[in-house]
Amino acid sequence: MIRKWRTRAIATTASVVSLVPLMPATAATTEDAARAAIDRGRYMVVTGHCNNCHTASFAAKQGQVPEEEWLLGNPVGFRSAAGTTYGSNLRISIQNFTEDQWVTYAKGTRPRPPMPWWSLQSTTEPDLRAMYRYIRHLGSASKPAPDFVPGDKEPPPPYETRQLVR
Repeated sequence: MIRKWRTRAIATTASVVSLVPLMPATAATTEDAARAAIDRGRYMVVTGHCNNCHTASFAAKQGQVPEEEWLLGNPVGFRSAAGTTYGSNLRISIQNFTEDQWVTYAKGTRPRPPMPWWSLQSTTEPDLRAMYRYIRHLGSASKPAPDFVPGDKEPPPPYETRQLVR
């Protein structure tokens, strides 16, 4: 019996492409592919340091925050002359996007400091899709992070003061 093999290109953050043979699609391989995408998304969230701002107390607890509490937003503001921003609840944000909309948003967004939007825009489309799937996998969101406070207003505590480098 001769089997046809399909190949799939996998892009890494270094844009290195390799070919991986795949067996004919089955429920098991579909589930494996879905799991692999979620695992890749988790990896991207961890190595992209998303939790540092979007998970309450993540840095203070040296990353020892249960995964079910990840990306729920941060009540601690980041205050600069431009205003006070809060790490948004990414679980809520993702719920408002389809996967395609998320990729478009991530590639074009320029949110307020201290969000490193240039890093997000440099992330490959496959990795953005994996992040989307991982964040959706985390489940429902709770409440949104506090709203932006303009620079001429005093934000409620707690907040950190940040000097923006220009």
